[in-house]
Amino acid sequence: HDVTFPLYIEVDEIYNLACPASPVHYQRDPVQTTKTNVHGAINMLGLAKRVRAKIFQASTSEVYGTAQYVPIDEAHPLNPQSPYAATKVGADQIALSYGRSFGTPVTVVRPFNTFGPRQSARAVIPTIITQLANHDRATGPATIRLGATTPTRDFTFVADTVLGFLAAADTPAASGEVINLGTNFEISIGETAQAIAAEMDVEIRIETE
Repeated sequence: HDVTFPLYIEVDEIYNLACPASPVHYQRDPVQTTKTNVHGAINMLGLAKRVRAKIFQASTSEVYGTAQYVPIDEAHPLNPQSPYAATKVGADQIALSYGRSFGTPVTVVRPFNTFGPRQSARAVIPTIITQLANHDRATGPATIRLGATTPTRDFTFVADTVLGFLAAADTPAASGEVINLGTNFEISIGETAQAIAAEMDVEIRIETE
């Protein structure tokens, strides 16, 4: 109770990555999702304003919804299709408003389909890998159960996502801008499953649910 917090903190850059990572969670609890994504962003933006730091607001490609054209660029209409995506749109707009209202150096970064180590097992790439790893090869081809296999994604390895944020930080022209962060390589879910199966040397059959 005797702790005294400093009135001024020396901070150069703030990366606001906080969000509920689980679709199950954010679909069932939109109120908490709003508190985390919108109110959390306001808290970080207020800190950036006070200490005069650059702030990088992590958004998501989900704010665009179903693609109206590809590749999706920053001018693509926003069409959020989940509470999570809708709150990200709100946080993005509040972040940009801090730049316009207070001169806070703000950049909104929208990663596309980040994947990599320690990703939730519910995500599609870990789901495929887990099903293949648990398959007994002696029983023949592995049956992979997936949702729709025709939608395409721009999968971005997590290390490249990090490099993208750092590149934005090193680019003065990024201030006040929205930046899509991806590889510009489009692949369907079905093709992804086939590529992983080939890498793991497992023959597969895909069942869609």
